[in-house]
Amino acid sequence: MRVLCRTISFVDVSVLTPEGEVASSLRVARGRIASIGERPRPGDCVVAGDGAVIAPGLVNAHDHLELNSFGRLKWRDRYANVREWIADFQPRFATEPALALNRPETLGDRLFAGGLKNLLSGVTTVCHHNPLYAPLRRQFVVRVVRRYGWSHSLQVDGDRVAASQRSTPATWPWIIHAAEGVDWAAAAELLQLERLGCVGGNTVIVHGVGLMPADRRRAVERGAALVWCPSSNQYLFGQTAGVAAFAAAGRLALGSDSRLSADGDLLAELRAARATGQIDARALVRAVTSDAADVLRLADAGRLEPGAPADIAVFARTAADPFDAVVGARRPDVRLVMIGGRPLVADTALGAVFAASRTRSQTARVDGRPSLVAAPIAWRLGTSSVPEPGLEVEA
Repeated sequence: MRVLCRTISFVDVSVLTPEGEVASSLRVARGRIASIGERPRPGDCVVAGDGAVIAPGLVNAHDHLELNSFGRLKWRDRYANVREWIADFQPRFATEPALALNRPETLGDRLFAGGLKNLLSGVTTVCHHNPLYAPLRRQFVVRVVRRYGWSHSLQVDGDRVAASQRSTPATWPWIIHAAEGVDWAAAAELLQLERLGCVGGNTVIVHGVGLMPADRRRAVERGAALVWCPSSNQYLFGQTAGVAAFAAAGRLALGSDSRLSADGDLLAELRAARATGQIDARALVRAVTSDAADVLRLADAGRLEPGAPADIAVFARTAADPFDAVVGARRPDVRLVMIGGRPLVADTALGAVFAASRTRSQTARVDGRPSLVAAPIAWRLGTSSVPEPGLEVEA
């Protein structure tokens, strides 16, 4: 006989949507959100959140999952264009000790490390900007966007960019690195894409540092979106994109790039974005939840609604404003991450969710915080050649 999982009722929580706090309770049943604002029913597993913020699982709109096993690398104080960084970078794959893990046989472990980095920061869905490698097509540690078209950039793909855009269904996002720099060449890339017929309602520009105000207005008018990676931009170029126009149009998402150039994970990008002072905490939360889901054409991500998949991130209430609590969070503040109603990592105070969902767990520490992780994750980490800094699974 199949044993059904118990319904989980979260109480004493702040349920957060783009409109603000909407309720103090949320029920999860059969992998989906059963109700919001309803009292627990008899037989529910009741989990008290002690005022924690329940948000949609975060959506990371740009990552290179296989490139998160390295530290930050650059060979100049600042670059004018990403092509200079690529030119410095590529020859060193064979000689730089810090890049020794970049071998075909480690690809699966490196992808897993990238997924784990995202999970521990409250991300439940990630968009990988590279081929959809075989391990990403199977069951993975987080959800990976599968319906998308992409080009690397104009400088890497050249004439193939237009063919890639034309072959991408209009209902899928088409994603490209563009205007990644501060020189005239970066500033000219939007016009080049327009001349190729590659700027439209499903165009997603990653970085956009070199976009001028008129470019940004024109891109928004054409329905294009921007994925913002502020800490990566600041590290390489000493400045980042202007994003207010995209945010006002609901066409802004946030991405963590990779640890080769960014500060760490999506939470670090939220903090870096807030430090620019361009948009407020509410807009930033939208950029990693509902707006990001819209940009990537994800109908079931980025929102807390009855009937939606129970992809949930629970944050400690570290600020009076729940939006500030999410934007200012660090990994120890992520109290629970659940995908499809299945808990994958939680602090020990919320450990009842594992038993209620019939999910085996193993004790661990996340940046020193006593935690539980789903047993399959602990096993996979134990077989991996790539550790995740700050995550210790107890034997």
